[in-house]
Amino acid sequence: MAFMETLLSLIFLLSSSLLLHSVAVHESPESITLSLIHPFSIHSPFYPGKNVTDVEKINLLIKATEAHMQHLFPTTTMRRQGSQNGSSEIDDIGALVGFNGAYYLAIVGIGSFPPVPGPKFKTYSLVMDTGSVMTWVQCEGCDPCLPLLQPNFPYRRSQSYSSIPCGHKDCPTPERDCHGQSCGFKVRYGDINRGPITRGTIVRETLAFTSDISRGAIVSYSNSFLGCGLHSSNYGFPTQSTVAGILGLGPGGYGTKPIWKQVAKKRFSYCLFISEHASSKLYIGGERMVGPQVVSTPLVGGSNPTLYYVDLHDISIAGIRLGLQRSALSGGCAIDTGAPMTSLVANIYALVRASFVRYFAQYGIQPYGSRGRPSNLPDLDLCFPKPPSFNRFPTMTFHFREADLVVQPTGIFSMGTNYICVTIKPATETLIGAHQQTQHRFFIDFELGNRVFFAPENCGATT
Repeated sequence: MAFMETLLSLIFLLSSSLLLHSVAVHESPESITLSLIHPFSIHSPFYPGKNVTDVEKINLLIKATEAHMQHLFPTTTMRRQGSQNGSSEIDDIGALVGFNGAYYLAIVGIGSFPPVPGPKFKTYSLVMDTGSVMTWVQCEGCDPCLPLLQPNFPYRRSQSYSSIPCGHKDCPTPERDCHGQSCGFKVRYGDINRGPITRGTIVRETLAFTSDISRGAIVSYSNSFLGCGLHSSNYGFPTQSTVAGILGLGPGGYGTKPIWKQVAKKRFSYCLFISEHASSKLYIGGERMVGPQVVSTPLVGGSNPTLYYVDLHDISIAGIRLGLQRSALSGGCAIDTGAPMTSLVANIYALVRASFVRYFAQYGIQPYGSRGRPSNLPDLDLCFPKPPSFNRFPTMTFHFREADLVVQPTGIFSMGTNYICVTIKPATETLIGAHQQTQHRFFIDFELGNRVFFAPENCGATT
């Protein structure tokens, strides 16, 4: 996501999962693991309840995508500019990650409170965001605040807390963003006048991750940059949320170093799932992906420095290439976990739409038009009536430089008893969202030539 559009929870309405070949991600015996939660899971703080319909869920997903794209590519351009003492012998950080609304959450330990019995840190749920660089948590003394279920982080009481003066050489943000006499930050999402905004101070602090979940070992990284959110408004989260901030995994841009760089790692991986009864992991560090289905494509530059871009050459529907012109792809293609759905620039979307229409036409299925369209359909542009027992759905392939991403039907369509809708939207930028990344492991590697590796994988263990 690059980020928190507002609550607009709910993604992945399809709960059927594909059985795919596993991919090995080598990890050290002391790998650190952060947990992921699906939005429709009863364990999610944004659990919509039993009475929310699939159509209502899809419409929330659409709104989240629109708000997210506005954050990443606002009409009024907003610039998001841009010493670890960790245990270098630890190769992996693996965060248990859960999907929460439109957000995958990672549980992170923060601070040092030795007199307190039990863990010497306090745990917070941070949004796993490959489109943000700043890692921040809401802190004690905030006004206004996000409505947290737990107390805000008491940063001044932490024994590992260290302030950074405004204008100090260690402060990663410009002096205009100072918070009083301290190094500060200011991040705004979406609409420049009404979008969510967080301001606060940047401090040095200790971050702790669960290492090797079966044994519950802990690995800590001291002297890390951490944003303390002291003013957050316009988020629209429900009362009593557990979302306390952001775990920034982006490549660059405004603010502190991304978390993978702060802990001196050069790679991370994630695997997004579609079932609400599943869990998955985020790994930071570790060895490269291996396996017969693993392919890779180089990361390239793009218009937004907080996003990961790849070189998209063409798209296929049901194995038939569209023959896209290079001029149509000149804006680049981003891959982001924070955007629920994929967005395509208008000229590419028109060709993709026409190809889906041709595909279903061979089975005598015509799309709903403005007339005769049922009122209970999701707010998606391209929907078809669903014949009884119809199951001949196409794949969609993104042809990158040197690698193909084959998206199975569960990552393309949302379906009800009487409709089939394509979960892709026209937009001003091309971005592959979380729904189209499901059931694949993605591995961002800055050591092996700045590349993204991926392969199909059954991404969730049932819980």
